[in-house]
Order: sequence, then C-alpha cells, then structure tokens
Amino acid sequence: MRIGFVTIGQSPREDVLPEIAAHLPPGVEILEAGALDGLSQTEIERHKPRSPERTLVTRLTDGTEVHVDLEFIHDRLVGCVRSLEGRVDLIAFICSGSLPRIPARVPVLFPHELLKGFLSALSFPGPLGVLVPAREQVEPMLDELSSWEVNAVGAGVSPYTEREGIKEAVEGLLEQGAVAFLLNCFGYTERMKREVQAASGRPVIAVRSLLTRALAELA
Repeated sequence: MRIGFVTIGQSPREDVLPEIAAHLPPGVEILEAGALDGLSQTEIERHKPRSPERTLVTRLTDGTEVHVDLEFIHDRLVGCVRSLEGRVDLIAFICSGSLPRIPARVPVLFPHELLKGFLSALSFPGPLGVLVPAREQVEPMLDELSSWEVNAVGAGVSPYTEREGIKEAVEGLLEQGAVAFLLNCFGYTERMKREVQAASGRPVIAVRSLLTRALAELA
C-alpha cells in the first residue's frame, strides 16, 4: 500500500513521518508533497496570514517555523493532491486546521474532521485544555470547539520554537480547570505528549496520534 502525505509546509516532514510510519503495517510506502515546496522563505513571507482564522503554522525543511495564509496555499494544496493521487492508494493531510475538501481519485483523510468526530463522541466533566502553536489561533480554536459543544480553555505555545514553554502552558490551563488536554498541531511530538501527561496527570489527545491510528486502521 502507498500513502501520500500532504503538508502545508515543505516536504519531507522528517519531524513527523518517522513517528507515524513506525505504527503502520510493514511494507507501507510513503510519498510526500508540500504546499510550500520550491518556495524560498522570502517568497513565503510575502503572504502572511490576513486574519487569525486563516493562520496556519508549519515548518520548512530546515526547521524554520512559518505562518501562512490558508487562502494563499489553497491552490498549492490542490496541486499536491493532484501530484499524488495517481501514485498512491490513500492521501492524508499533515495539518489539524480546517482545510477545504479537495476531491481526489483516492480516499483523502482530513485530521480536522477526524478530531471533530472524536471530540463529539466525548463528554468531559470539565474544560478541555487546548494547546495550539500560535497565540492568535487560541480564540478562533476555542470558538470552533464551542460550536462543537466542547467546553475548552486554550494557550498558544509553538512546538517548534517554544518547547520549553509547554509545561508552563499546561500548568496555566490546569489552573483554569482543564480535565484533559488536546495537542492541536502536528508539530507536537510523542515525547511532548508524554511530557504533557507527566506534567498534568490528565488524558492527552494529540492529532498526530489520532491520524496515525486512523491510518493503521485503513492500511
């Protein structure tokens, strides 16, 4: 089986895919495409997000964090899907943001929709503590969770540049009554998930883990 991964940043995503691949059945082949492939950092910075609701956070191949506008990368995401759909059996996005549905000749898995379904199936006795990679994303994310009838509190802390601040953010959300945590970015690693579990003593949901398990089921 071949799985195509589309990142909103640049491929290859060596910070993400090795962890995912480790949980897939033997023999699964991975192909990648990135919405920012072939662009310089200068070109990317010309298209900064125009609003918090359209802000997406990702990284370049050299590890640099960048903020991109959803509208800017839309057509480039379509191009990524077109470049992969004839060579793979399944496509998965490496982004937890709300992306436009892009039709393809093979199944396409959207982590945002996966997360929505998962959280809709849960009922927490208190607020969900949400970590997102940028502070400007907190309010839009909480508004969206509210529309899903999920009570939440949030903090912005980048998994790429502010890893040392994760524990402090968790402690702040615990003070606000968080009974469970959501790591809502693919930049948050399995190690970071364990650190949040250790710091909070609470259940931790990571979109990276959700996608991995869904892919294992499909593969």
